Amino acid sequence: MYKALHKALYKDLYKALHEALYKALYKALHKALYKALRIEALYKALRIEALYEALRIEALHKALYIEALYKALCIKALRKALRIEALYEALYRVPTIFPIAFIYASALYSYLIFYPFFLPYILPT
Repeated sequence: MYKALHKALYKDLYKALHEALYKALYKALHKALYKALRIEALYKALRIEALYEALRIEALHKALYIEALYKALCIKALRKALRIEALYEALYRVPTIFPIAFIYASALYSYLIFYPFFLPYILPT
C-alpha cells in the first residue's frame, strides 16, 4: 500500500511540478522575447532616426554648399562688374587728367597714319 501511495504522490507531484515549471518558463520566455523585440524595435527606430538625421544633415550641407557657390559666383560677378566700371571710369578720366598727353598721342597717331614712312626717324631706337 505504501508503494502505491508513494507512486501516486510521485506522479501527482511530478505532474504539478512539470506544470509549474512549464508556466514559469513560458512566462519568463515570453517576457524575455517581448523585451528583446521591444529592444530590437527601439534599436530599429533609433537607426531609422539616425539615418533620417544623417540625410537631413547631408541635405543641409548640400544646401549650404550650393549657397556658398552662389555667393562666390555673385561676388565674382560683382568684382568683374566693379573692375569693368573702374576701367570705364579710368578711360573717361584719362583725357581730362592728361589733356596734353592725350592730344599729343592723338596727333602722333594721326601723323603716323598719314606719314608712316617717317616712323623709323621719329621713334627712338
